[in-house]
Amino acid sequence: MAEKTGLRRRDLKGPDEFFSTFGRTVAWCKENRTKFAAGAIAVVAVVALVLGTRAYLQWEESKSARDLWPTLDRAQQLLQVPSAADPSQLASVEQFLKGHVSAHPNTRAALYSLYYLGSIAFSRGDYDLAVTHFRAGIATGKEAGIMKYLLREGIASSLEAKGDMAAAAVAYRDAAAVAEPNMKSQSRMGEARVLGLAGKKTEAMALYRLILKENPETPLRDLIEIQLAQSG
Repeated sequence: MAEKTGLRRRDLKGPDEFFSTFGRTVAWCKENRTKFAAGAIAVVAVVALVLGTRAYLQWEESKSARDLWPTLDRAQQLLQVPSAADPSQLASVEQFLKGHVSAHPNTRAALYSLYYLGSIAFSRGDYDLAVTHFRAGIATGKEAGIMKYLLREGIASSLEAKGDMAAAAVAYRDAAAVAEPNMKSQSRMGEARVLGLAGKKTEAMALYRLILKENPETPLRDLIEIQLAQSG
C-alpha cells in the first residue's frame, strides 16, 4: 500500500439601474457619514479577516509540509520491506507522525501522515488501527488525486487482512468508484477476490467478467481467466 475559498462576486446590474442606485447611495452617505464610515470599517475588517485567515492557512500548509517530508521519505524506505525494518526506527517515525497530526490538523500534510500511520499499523498486523487512520485521513477533507484511492484501498486491504470479507467488498467498491481507469481493475479484482472468499462465487465470477469487458487488455487477464476456468 505504500498529494480557496474566493470571495463571491455579485452579478452586475444593468447600466440604468446601477447609476440610479449609485446616485441614491451617494446621497445617503453624505447624510449619514458616521454610519457609513462605521459600516465601511466593518466591511474592511471582515475582508481583512478572510484574507488573513487564508494567508494563515496557506502558511500552515507550507510549514507542515516542510516539517513532514523528510520523515515521510524515511517512512517510505522503512515500509518497502516492513519485516526488515528496525522496530525502534519505525516507532520513532510513528511517534513523529502522530505529533505532526496533532500540531497540524486538517492539513494536506496531516493526510499524508495519517496514510503512513495506517500503513505502519497494517505492517504490524493492527488492522483495526490501520482502518482508523485511513478513515481519519479521509475525514480531513484534504484528499485529492491518488490519495482518494490509496486511503480507500488501504481500508479495503486492512478489512480483507482482518477477515471481514463483506466489509472489504464494500470498501474495494468504494475504492474503485474514485480510482483512475488503470487502478480501477485492481480494486475490482480485490472485490471479486473477497466475494469468492466469502462464498459468493456467482457474484465474484460476474465481476471478473466485468473487468475483462471494461479492460480487455488488462495485465490481470491471465489471472482472471484462471479464476474463471477454476469456477467452471
